[in-house]
Amino acid sequence: MRCHERKQFFLILTAVLLTAAVFGCGKKGDPTLKSYEKPDAPSNLTAVHREGAIFITWAYSPAKEDRIAEFILLRSTGSEFEKLSHIGKERRNYRDSDIRLGNRYEYKVISQNLRGVYSNDSAIASASPVQVPLPPTKLSYTVSGNTVALSWERADKGTFFNVYRSTEKGKYGMRPINPEPLSEPAFKDTFSVNSVVSYTVRSLTGSSVRDESAASEELTVDAADLVPPKPLNLQAFPAPHNVILLWTEMDALWVTGYNVYRKKEGSDFVLLGKTQTPTFLDPEAPASKRNYRVAAVGTAKEGPAAEITNVIYIPQP
Repeated sequence: MRCHERKQFFLILTAVLLTAAVFGCGKKGDPTLKSYEKPDAPSNLTAVHREGAIFITWAYSPAKEDRIAEFILLRSTGSEFEKLSHIGKERRNYRDSDIRLGNRYEYKVISQNLRGVYSNDSAIASASPVQVPLPPTKLSYTVSGNTVALSWERADKGTFFNVYRSTEKGKYGMRPINPEPLSEPAFKDTFSVNSVVSYTVRSLTGSSVRDESAASEELTVDAADLVPPKPLNLQAFPAPHNVILLWTEMDALWVTGYNVYRKKEGSDFVLLGKTQTPTFLDPEAPASKRNYRVAAVGTAKEGPAAEITNVIYIPQP
């Protein structure tokens, strides 16, 4: 066999062996190069200055988490970006406490797959931390219908506010529930009868980075703590054989019903019955004077009672 023929033979043989290695019967699963593909870059990078540190958060699809090994956070203080930390793939945040007020910091995050392939850079989040304002004080709330109205007092002039909500006391995320910083010390949220919800509020400056104060005291809203108001416009309509009671319906969704009490001459008030509507029928003939009380009932507490006295049926001549 001539020299050039031998070379051609060996090239063909090598190609056949490589094809067999990839597509041969001994190979399990579909042939793929996905493990070498560049992973997606993290998104929605944000930087928040609070409590003496800059908190960096980002987003990454949980469905693609198994394709990466880790995140790498990079920081620049005016020159080149340098690696700041290697972060586990299950995390989406980092606390940078090595900062000084007045300096400018830029951050970006990349993901690295199991083959060591890097993603493109995320967008850059920058922060130039300044002195944070004082936290708000004297948080309070009122409930009307399906709305809880929060209010508080401003500690520093010219500050804005962010409101944070949690179903676990003491545990709050980095994203406020208000879409934009609030200029007034008030906020309305949807009230839930079936959930215990806690709130904190932070003051912040008007800069592009959220220079946030420490958290205010925690305010917990629990339907079980609510005391219903007194029913209004209680009226009695005595008839020969019964008495009908009527009053104004309440708009509080957490009011579960009403307790109706009756007192006859020479006795104390006793519970006559319960109703979920603003009306009640006493089936006993009102031949002698009697008094009634009606109290609204919340999820755990009874409110003050409305009273109507000297109810008796007087036959018309």
